[in-house]
Amino acid sequence: MWYKDKIHRHCEGRRPEAILKILFIVWVVLWIGFLARELFVKNNIRDYKNLLTRTLEGKHSYVTGDRLYDFLTYCKTTMPENSAYNIIGMDEGALESRKAVYYLYPNVKTADPDFIIDISQYTIKRVEE
Repeated sequence: MWYKDKIHRHCEGRRPEAILKILFIVWVVLWIGFLARELFVKNNIRDYKNLLTRTLEGKHSYVTGDRLYDFLTYCKTTMPENSAYNIIGMDEGALESRKAVYYLYPNVKTADPDFIIDISQYTIKRVEE
């Protein structure tokens, strides 16, 4: 096969360890470049610094937004465990809506709720039966 001969001639006189070493060095340099770009060029170093200095709850609050996270924490403590709720005040597929479902677990989002959570007004109301 012609390509095997061409590769063999190209690598002639070089040890496979040297080639692997060169490939590894190139790989490391590329990843250092990717990390530097993420931190400095995209200016994310402030976000990473904030996340490194916070507790787990502080990280959740920073990523979710302080006001929304405080409201969801309040809702979770207000509702009894395993109660049903529905979220109004935002689109169904909105990121904040998905975060609310995540943080309010094990409570369940349903169409027949015990509580109505209005994200736009930051209110929670018990549904009268």
